[in-house]
Amino acid sequence: MKENHDYKAGAEFVKNFAGDVIQKFGPRLPGSDEERAAAADIANTFSTVTGNDTKVEDFKLAPIASIGFIPVLGVVSLLSLGLYILVSPWASFALSTVLLLYAVVQIFMYKGLFDVLFPQKISKNLYSKIDGGSKIDYTIVYSGHIDSSWNWNLAVTKHPQLSIIKTIFGVVGILIVLLLSIIRVSTDHLAFSIKEGLVTAGDWIFFLLPFVFLPGFYWLSIYLSYDKKIASPGAMDNLSGTGLALLMAKHYKDNPDELPENCRIIVAGMGSEEAGLKGSFAFMKAHKNDTDLLVNPYFVNLDSFRDYDHFNVVTGDLWLMSHFDPELIEMGEESIKEVGLTPKRIKNPVGGCDSTPFYRAGYKTVTLCAQNPTATNYYHTYNDKVEDLNLDTLEKAYEVVLNVSNKIHAKHSSKADH
Repeated sequence: MKENHDYKAGAEFVKNFAGDVIQKFGPRLPGSDEERAAAADIANTFSTVTGNDTKVEDFKLAPIASIGFIPVLGVVSLLSLGLYILVSPWASFALSTVLLLYAVVQIFMYKGLFDVLFPQKISKNLYSKIDGGSKIDYTIVYSGHIDSSWNWNLAVTKHPQLSIIKTIFGVVGILIVLLLSIIRVSTDHLAFSIKEGLVTAGDWIFFLLPFVFLPGFYWLSIYLSYDKKIASPGAMDNLSGTGLALLMAKHYKDNPDELPENCRIIVAGMGSEEAGLKGSFAFMKAHKNDTDLLVNPYFVNLDSFRDYDHFNVVTGDLWLMSHFDPELIEMGEESIKEVGLTPKRIKNPVGGCDSTPFYRAGYKTVTLCAQNPTATNYYHTYNDKVEDLNLDTLEKAYEVVLNVSNKIHAKHSSKADH
């Protein structure tokens, strides 16, 4: 085993990789021509690094059926309010119920049950492998995602943390309209006596309260922009993670003495993560029972490395009710400590990461990142630029991921000794 590695050169490799992809293809929205073109180019890079073929797998998705639907949610919420005031509480009750059901299933739970109602696009997953020998006992999969996000308009402000409050305010507004509609329907209070005047306190409450949430509906309607010209370049999220995954493959290709003979290394690039983890779900659908490829696998998902003071071990996705592997979580935490940093265990508070589909398939997984977990003006915005990637952060990330890998190797070495 070599004790010294050029971590600075590794950091520069990751940053150069990210810069090259962004220069060639710009933002890579889920299911877009740019994402597919970038995937083809990155596949060639994978093969160059590993010395082996890169498998490219197409899958279908509806890009705007989940997170991308939020602006539509805001517009339809305004329509529901109009129905409540001008038409009938029955109409607003029906529409608000559909809205909430859709939001829970598609936006909060990533179920994709309504994807068939939307235009379908093609995205791509990639993977390449390096085998230490002919008899493989375990596999380490390093994964990142290739696509980048729509611009989150609410976050590009002096106070990006308010974006969460504004979003919640809009969702609460939908709940309030639904609740008032239920009350009016159940009490037969079906119409306001507007011509005769709003004569009771109840009339005034039923009439005025929904208007309090008009700003929330507006904020939902401008939540993100579909304009790819101002979409996120995705340097941090997540060419940094994909670059680190590729760097690990390069590390073992350049240092074959550090790759145990019974270990397989896979570098994977997932498509359309920003559209509801579509690539990782597709990968699991294709390979869940693929024991020839995934021999006792450990999925080390790498997602967003920029903030030196925020090295995190993600233990699960709160919304998606996933809980990642305790052993890998501990390995990640120890590995961060070993490079002189203070690790933080966090639950992903909003949305999901590519570890969740691996977890649901029954595999050991963890997500590592170096990202401020609070709202920032460079997360999912046009400010996520390659020039702002921090080389010191990428150096430490290289060390951390290598430490995790060595712990996995040691575990299997000790098993072999016994």
